[in-house]
Amino acid sequence: SGFAIRINELSNAALNLKFNIFVMVYNFLGISFVVDFVAKFFHRNEIVSEDLMKGMIICSCLSMPTNMMVVLSMSANGDLAASLFLATTMNLIGVFITPLLIFVYLGENAEIDFVRTYRSVSLRVLMPVAVGLSLRLLLPGSDAFVNTKKALFTKIRERALVYVVYTTFCVTFYAPPDGSSATQIVVMALSQVILLLAAMVIAWILLFIFFNREPRLRVVGLFGCSMKTAALGIPLISAIYEDHPKLGIFTLPLLIWYPAQLVIGTLLSSRLRRFVDYKLRKYEMERQMNYVETRDCDNDCGLG
Repeated sequence: SGFAIRINELSNAALNLKFNIFVMVYNFLGISFVVDFVAKFFHRNEIVSEDLMKGMIICSCLSMPTNMMVVLSMSANGDLAASLFLATTMNLIGVFITPLLIFVYLGENAEIDFVRTYRSVSLRVLMPVAVGLSLRLLLPGSDAFVNTKKALFTKIRERALVYVVYTTFCVTFYAPPDGSSATQIVVMALSQVILLLAAMVIAWILLFIFFNREPRLRVVGLFGCSMKTAALGIPLISAIYEDHPKLGIFTLPLLIWYPAQLVIGTLLSSRLRRFVDYKLRKYEMERQMNYVETRDCDNDCGLG
């Protein structure tokens, strides 16, 4: 992932502070605040177990995925540079923000050893990304190599992610989850899908209010506000709760949210592309009409 980062495409997207801050705050704080309220309400009323409650909150504190974010944004004709910048930045800062958010919401029940967590995260996540990025910056011809081998890099990342998800499923269901009934797991799964849909609907409404005439950013914002990463999330959860007996059940809500967002995003991408194309044509026609009206006015006033 570090070797595949395209630094030169991120600089312009970084200047759009209003949009970037909106997406980051919504994804990290907005979703986690709502999920924290819902999950604790379910736990108080014995709708879900304490472990599932913790898993839902942990999932909500994660950042967005990189590959899925970029691929869906491209398929929906979103702003590629903005999606790259958000996915890259949020994954890097998420390494530090996610453990803090989990601690804020769960308090002492979070069971986080920050020194061990950040040391483990640095070795598992930051160091590989830093090595890949350094190789790309230092090796001559690396940009051309990455561009010609883009499909290979994508396949490697996809297969690695499938393997990580598979092994996580194995760990989760190797032994029956103590304290969590099948009914509670089903309720949690349905709740995750409903929360994801609600997050996307609310994000779309807010994006309409704040970025009404920027359809390509609205598409990126829709995905960026609601998606959670498994590629970084599972190693991060494993680093935080290494050797914890409930590690598998803590990751289960993420394993519901992640494929749900992929299915929903894929179903929406073609509709969003048509939406973006329509809006861009509409705004271009308005611009041309305004230009013609301005030119005619100048001629009538003797200014042409």
